[in-house]
Amino acid sequence: TFYNVYNKVYKECTSIGIEHTYKNSIFSLSRFSTGEYLNLMSSDVDIISSFFSNGIYRVIQLCEFLVIYYFFFTVNILLFYVTLFFSVIVLILIVIFGNKIQVYNKERKENLDKKTSAINDVFAGINEIKGFNVGKTINNKVNKETNKYTSSNARYAIVYNSINIAAVYFFEILRLLVFIYGIYLIVDGKMELGSLLIIYSYYQKIIDNFSLVSTLNLEYKNVKMSLIRFGKLFENSREENDSDIEINDPIGKIDFNHVLYGYRHDPILNDFTVTIKPNSITAITGKTGSGKTGIFDLLMKMNRQIQGNILIDGIDISSINDVCYYNLISVARKNPLFFDCSIKENLLLIGKEFKEIEKVCKLVGIHEHILKLEKGYDTVISNEKNVLSSSDKRLLSIARVLLKDTKIFLFDEIIETLDKEHRMNIMSILEEKKKNHTILIISRDKKLLKITDEIIIMNSGILSGVGTHKELSNKNDLYKEIA
Repeated sequence: TFYNVYNKVYKECTSIGIEHTYKNSIFSLSRFSTGEYLNLMSSDVDIISSFFSNGIYRVIQLCEFLVIYYFFFTVNILLFYVTLFFSVIVLILIVIFGNKIQVYNKERKENLDKKTSAINDVFAGINEIKGFNVGKTINNKVNKETNKYTSSNARYAIVYNSINIAAVYFFEILRLLVFIYGIYLIVDGKMELGSLLIIYSYYQKIIDNFSLVSTLNLEYKNVKMSLIRFGKLFENSREENDSDIEINDPIGKIDFNHVLYGYRHDPILNDFTVTIKPNSITAITGKTGSGKTGIFDLLMKMNRQIQGNILIDGIDISSINDVCYYNLISVARKNPLFFDCSIKENLLLIGKEFKEIEKVCKLVGIHEHILKLEKGYDTVISNEKNVLSSSDKRLLSIARVLLKDTKIFLFDEIIETLDKEHRMNIMSILEEKKKNHTILIISRDKKLLKITDEIIIMNSGILSGVGTHKELSNKNDLYKEIA
């Protein structure tokens, strides 16, 4: 039963944690370090599950505790009051030291988060560590965080064990006093030897149970802290929009109306107003940090603007049903993420047949390269394994978007690392797809900018100009500098 409860709570907490991770914005998730999030979803979930699975056992122990006290009350009222008095003193000490332990436990968890983040950096950044020959420096950093964690863990363990030892010795002294008092009562003819032996043996039960009471108090404080940490996922999560508003026959027109996004004192987009025409290729260009990626983040509902609104076909995107919305728009990032499974499984997630997958992979020019891999489409890829080059991953990301075949395509610097042949092929695909799709591209590639229908120039979050390549080349100084 305990294991069943544990497994059920663990699965439920994990599921809820992942669900609310999806519902958090990028800004909200940036408050978590990698280590904090990983430990929150593993060790904190384990602590919460263990606490609830042990609940029935703790209730049984508490009932046993009360029965023993009732027995003392019926045997000798003085013994009962003395035992009760000592018990209250021990409980007060447990609570006082428990607060101290909570401080050490918080420090211990924070240091564990930092240690986990440092170790994750080693695994995720192994190429950079080797390439820059900084292994010794990174190792020192990991050792430093490990030492902090072990030191805080030692302080926590010392106080934790001291409480239990103190409680045991306290009751051992009490048991000795009770034994002496019991001998006095036997000599005085007020108690039988059998009753004293029962009381003496029951005191061992009290000692055992008080150790468990101490443990329960610490478990409660521990689970309380884990629940607080786990609750951070809920603070800024938003409920999925399940409204009845849908776009059944999308046109693909996008309007940004006076959008302010980011921080008011340092906005990513400031009073951004523009219309993106349907069935066209629109490029967004500008220097690094000009707000280009912020436009995509807002369109993908990864963040919310402070003011203004964003419309698709005249409907505010915040009011559109999420399931419908994400069947309307898709994005290919310059650093695409793939799941730790095969190429085939990654693309099957889109919900298409394998024949369609092969067809699209042939279209973007990656099919032949996949077949050259030892296991072909069954080759397992992930973000840590360098099975595919960065260019191959971008082509696979483009294939994934084309497979989904949404009305609106977002492409984030997708051709910059491709060779000439693949670059020309992708541009040809885009020109063909614009007949039935709204295509929005972030790019500074001159050849790609030339084939677009309209170009949006961004400068420090402000719209600097809109026009064709020819128009902007003649009248916009920033565009001349970029292109």
